Amino acid sequence: MAVKVLKNPLLVHLVNSIRPLNVDHLRFRETLKAIGKIALPYMLEEETLKPKEVELWSGKYSFGFLEEKQIVVIAVLRASLPMFEGMMEVLKDAQGGFIAAKRDEKTLQSRIYYKRYTSLKGKTVIIPDPMLATGSTMDLVLEEVLKEEPLKVKTLHCVSAPEGLERISKKYPQVEIYTIAVDQGLNENGFIVPGLGDAGDRAFNTET
Repeated sequence: MAVKVLKNPLLVHLVNSIRPLNVDHLRFRETLKAIGKIALPYMLEEETLKPKEVELWSGKYSFGFLEEKQIVVIAVLRASLPMFEGMMEVLKDAQGGFIAAKRDEKTLQSRIYYKRYTSLKGKTVIIPDPMLATGSTMDLVLEEVLKEEPLKVKTLHCVSAPEGLERISKKYPQVEIYTIAVDQGLNENGFIVPGLGDAGDRAFNTET
């Protein structure tokens, strides 16, 4: 699937509103959470609603519902936690999962050191991650997730670099990639320019 750029004005506004350095960590975190919620309809608009009979004051009727228990939202620790939280607040019966990878800032290579999620076989997996830079971390995450044979895998990013998008879309054509902004590219240290900076540090006030 081709990369889908979400051009919704509100989503673009929210991403741009957290670019400035003077945005405090609470606002940064709350905005990421809102982005996770608002982007969900675009990611799920092609999902099939399943009929379910429910009892109302006026009798029993059949309505369409998402199979939330067949959806697993996986947070890439730690930067994606606010987006993950926003999605889980909307999809109240979805299952949550966690995976952690660390990038070596010298080699720009990543390694997974923690993962915890239910069986993904036959399920729809949603992976929010604010930044898609080199694609090294997401490459490892997708490699692990796809071993479980999920039905669908969708990723959501606030800001992406063309290099990361090309790498992931070419290696994993079956993955649906959603991004709100595509920035200029990467600098010599593998950071997105202009980007957001270190999203994890900015969200949790751990800059040193």
